[in-house]
Amino acid sequence: MHKEDRVRRVEYPSEINREQRLKTLIQTEPFFRIRVIKIQREVREENSPLTEIAVNTAETSSLENLISQYAISQDYQAYTAENHKTWQHATAELEGVLVGNTAVDYQAAFEQTGMSVDSVPSLESINTALARFGWQAIVVEGFIPPDVFMTLQANQVLPITKSIRTESQLGYTPVPDILHEAAGHLPMLYHEEYRRFLRTLGEIGASVQLTELDMRLYERQKALAELEATGDASPRQLDSIRTEIRQAVERANSQPTSTARRVARFHWWTVEYGLIGPEHQIYGAGLLSSVQEARRFRDAPHLRLSIDCCERSFDIDNVQPIYYVADSWDHLHQELESLGNRVAA
Repeated sequence: MHKEDRVRRVEYPSEINREQRLKTLIQTEPFFRIRVIKIQREVREENSPLTEIAVNTAETSSLENLISQYAISQDYQAYTAENHKTWQHATAELEGVLVGNTAVDYQAAFEQTGMSVDSVPSLESINTALARFGWQAIVVEGFIPPDVFMTLQANQVLPITKSIRTESQLGYTPVPDILHEAAGHLPMLYHEEYRRFLRTLGEIGASVQLTELDMRLYERQKALAELEATGDASPRQLDSIRTEIRQAVERANSQPTSTARRVARFHWWTVEYGLIGPEHQIYGAGLLSSVQEARRFRDAPHLRLSIDCCERSFDIDNVQPIYYVADSWDHLHQELESLGNRVAA
């Protein structure tokens, strides 16, 4: 399915002026809304009428522009023998743990989304496979802003980090890598209901404006993860950033939960760590890409999924203490609809 086939087209009477037309776009097209928010933030005019520059920029923004801003070359030949060995080791272990425990036929889904256990997947092989489903992937450097991530997801684009963890980080890495984003996220795109769920969640997330505190938390957590990943940061540097994060979290907890944080939590408890069906099968990418956690996920408490999961914060550095289970794909979509209604209220 092409983007033109799924985006609601808006007809404008000729007498509607540019500002009215843009307001209609903001209300109906999440991608345009997020671009306008970015423009306003950059020119520090969040509370002022939209300028002609904002109108022109918002109307000429495109998915292609966003991709060109963040996408990089995979440079596949740069992967070393050690990189491919890490991929082989990790995916072989994952297969041994996941077969029979996932919401899709894991082996078939793995292969049908352009991957092999033999080597790090190429962007070309992934996109050849995803084209059948109307999705595509791009390679990115690492972390990308939450609003950009959601906008890509809404447009059926999966960002995949170029790098791969070292053998010593096989159990956990604090930064995004191709093992998590390909081996974790790709297999579930084999499932039609999941693809619809992921796209709709992206549309909801792209329509949400991040607060200053939301961005502060994202930037500090990103900085901490990148420092931890280098392995050569001083304890003083790490402690300083952890203190900033703790203070930001305390400040956030003293305020009503922002809409962006509600969406992030729903995303975490579903897209990253969700379970589904009477047998509590895995569909979350965090579980699909972690041998350590996938081995033990049945030992933790399982709670029935509801919109109340948005009230539960999460810790990215530890094994999850609980998991949420959707009764079925219909139930998952119902809770997603509840999220959308709450965001729109």
